[in-house]
Amino acid sequence: MKYCQRCGMQLDDNTTCCPGCGAQQNEYNNVNNNSPFEPCGPEGKSRGVAAILALIIGGLGIHYFYIGKVNAGIYCLLLSLVTCGLWATITFVQGIIFFTMTNSEFEEKFVRTPKAFPIF
Repeated sequence: MKYCQRCGMQLDDNTTCCPGCGAQQNEYNNVNNNSPFEPCGPEGKSRGVAAILALIIGGLGIHYFYIGKVNAGIYCLLLSLVTCGLWATITFVQGIIFFTMTNSEFEEKFVRTPKAFPIF
């Protein structure tokens, strides 16, 4: 027996999609779900890509646009303009935090959250 990496539901060994949450299941997910560049969840967003975007050009809010939070991306861009670029230090720290999270934490806190502007 194996378990869903997102919701923890018990699955048959040859199940490819969790009937509870719809998360795609594959052999890699059951061995190591903490690879930063492995797409997580049905949205297929990689926390590694989001982290690199936040580290390099986070002041422009590109990492928010990548994970589908358009309003947060616009807020981030406006904050960078208002603070003359100092907001980019916050997004740099956010990129480091992305690398220290697990895929399920990243998806819960940033991708699937109902918050319009998830910071930390």
